[in-house]
Amino acid sequence: NNNRSQTYIDNTLAGLGYNNGNDFNWYKATSRKGVQQQYNISMDGGNEKTTFYVSGGHFIQEGTVINSKLKRTNGNIRLTHKATDRLNINFNLNGGYVGQRAPLAGGAFGNPVLSSFFLLPSRSAYNPDGTWNFNVGGLHNTVALAYIDKRFLRELSLRGSLSAEYRILDNLKFRTAYGSDFNMLEEDQYNNPQHGDGAASNGRAFSYFTRYYNWVWTNTLDLNQNLVSSGDLVLNAQVGYEAQKSSGYFSSLQAQDFPPTLVLTYPAVGARPTTANATISEYSFTASFASATLNFQNRFIGSFTFRRDGSSRFGANTKYGNFWSVGASWNVEQEKFMQGIDFINQLKIRSSYGVNGNAGIGNYDWLPLYAYGSNYNQLPGSRPDNVGDSSLTWELNKPFNVGFDVSVWNHRINLSADYYVRKSEDLLLNVPLSPTSGFPSATRNIGKMENRGVEFTLNFIPIQARDFTWTIDFNFAHNKNKITSLPGGNDIPDGNFIIRQGVAYRTFFLREYAGVNPANGDPEWYTDSSRKTKTSVYPPATSRQLVGTALPKYFGSLTNSFAFKGFQLEVQFYYNYGNLVYDTWGGYYLGAGFGATFNKVARVLNRWQKAGDVTDIPRYVEGGNKSFQSGSTFWANKGDFIRIRNLQVGYNLPKTLVSRANITNAFFYIRGTNLFTWVKDKNLPFDPEQGTGSASNLNVFIPKTLTAGINLTF
Repeated sequence: NNNRSQTYIDNTLAGLGYNNGNDFNWYKATSRKGVQQQYNISMDGGNEKTTFYVSGGHFIQEGTVINSKLKRTNGNIRLTHKATDRLNINFNLNGGYVGQRAPLAGGAFGNPVLSSFFLLPSRSAYNPDGTWNFNVGGLHNTVALAYIDKRFLRELSLRGSLSAEYRILDNLKFRTAYGSDFNMLEEDQYNNPQHGDGAASNGRAFSYFTRYYNWVWTNTLDLNQNLVSSGDLVLNAQVGYEAQKSSGYFSSLQAQDFPPTLVLTYPAVGARPTTANATISEYSFTASFASATLNFQNRFIGSFTFRRDGSSRFGANTKYGNFWSVGASWNVEQEKFMQGIDFINQLKIRSSYGVNGNAGIGNYDWLPLYAYGSNYNQLPGSRPDNVGDSSLTWELNKPFNVGFDVSVWNHRINLSADYYVRKSEDLLLNVPLSPTSGFPSATRNIGKMENRGVEFTLNFIPIQARDFTWTIDFNFAHNKNKITSLPGGNDIPDGNFIIRQGVAYRTFFLREYAGVNPANGDPEWYTDSSRKTKTSVYPPATSRQLVGTALPKYFGSLTNSFAFKGFQLEVQFYYNYGNLVYDTWGGYYLGAGFGATFNKVARVLNRWQKAGDVTDIPRYVEGGNKSFQSGSTFWANKGDFIRIRNLQVGYNLPKTLVSRANITNAFFYIRGTNLFTWVKDKNLPFDPEQGTGSASNLNVFIPKTLTAGINLTF
């Protein structure tokens, strides 16, 4: 009790609602079982010159968080027209409209998932008279906010393409294709003036408008030529040119000071406009390319590609990069010495090597920028905004691959295996700058990285009988990542990670937790990597150690499919092994007294309580026990898991039955996704799938879904 008086303790507990009769389950109150509906219809037809395909769909999904919902309507039309014997024209257009009401996410007290971990059960979302309770201990009543505040997204998207193919000669054709996509997003957010994020500003509202337009125009010339009269050597060659441009327009508005009502929710109502902003962002790419493939008797196949790409994201002297690849394969089963070995249907050995480029950075990272908008005393103001780098250029990737494909016993067993080495150089990374520069970081071409690994895929049919088939699909991937070079060999700090030469990208760099001192219950950490000395004083940054990576060592899936007469059963397992997952908010809901007014998880009951106790949870001290809540390996959990990703049971009604209703096929199914997950580390308090960041931010968890449906074909 941190030497507090009994009076202080009693008053504090009373203020937290101790023994007030409330036992409110915030997680249950903010979550629910959502209902999902999906309807699709399609039709195709045509004649010998023109064919068409039309489809449409409507999708409704209630989120697993209260008052969240998504509606999506989409349609597609595809036309193919044979204008002449030499000219074919294709047109495709699909569009959709999405309306979404979504909760806050991430590290915000308005996030209902996060708040459900923090809010005390002694405080209810409702007052005794049924009105909203806004006195919840300095946090937000997210049950109330789910209905009072507003977060809407509306998105309209259109994507289309028009292409024409003209056969100049029997073995020479020209193709031109123009594709574009248009996306328009409107976002509205309202935070009420009474409670929550809007209370401090007496209510606030935001409106965002985003518009993207992107087009790509590709022109190619393809040649198919027998180089010898016997047809044993065939050349397939292509040359082409491609151009792409993307334009974005963004505007935002914000107003504060709203009237004391929950009805007026748009920025125009606010008495104090605070933001009025509009900007654009554009990029473009061009590419000239050529490729050639030589096929000798379908035994030996060689290929070569070359392309020269240009990007507006780089400076005038570094816009263009030259990229190429070579590949070869040998169809061994076509050889004479394989004749008579009937159980082998395919045996291919293949390899490739090349160089390609990456331009995945901001549109203007290379430019030294001066920005306006930093106004002073209602006068225009400007400031340096980006340090830039006119020498910024393409990141280079050099992938090497060798593998084989084999199929035996009438394709009952099919195996593909690959070994690869992917070396990258001139990495595009954000590099921290000295605070005296005025800039936190800058994008630079620095360092080298290597990925090395194996992948294989197995398709196996153990049983193939008249009425019963059992199929197994298994894939496995192992990747080893390493930073091979950095300027001067210097480290680059990256939050809980470190970018260091000789170790993997996304390697955790943390103070190493040594457990609890059984004599006094204080937390302890190792002072260095030797693990010989412990300290109960939170160690400095120089004590941090390499402790594991966010990248898994192994991952893949196993799918079993069974078919018996009209019945079908498919079960897919996904597995992941060898990475760490960081608990970002554990210090609040598990810390040894830190955030004392927040709710805690049950694991805190295993804390140290008396001399001699052996546990990993320190003695509970109001305000925290010697910075136990701060970053360390205690919060890094093993991310190994196996998940039933998909389970589906279906039945095809007999055709003799459905044909009476002019139905060609009728298939009923029940599908479950993410139904069960086995986690190796029982201390992992959340879903193990957290992406490449490998850290929980208490966002909406991946839901379990159960779907029943029917597919009808007429």
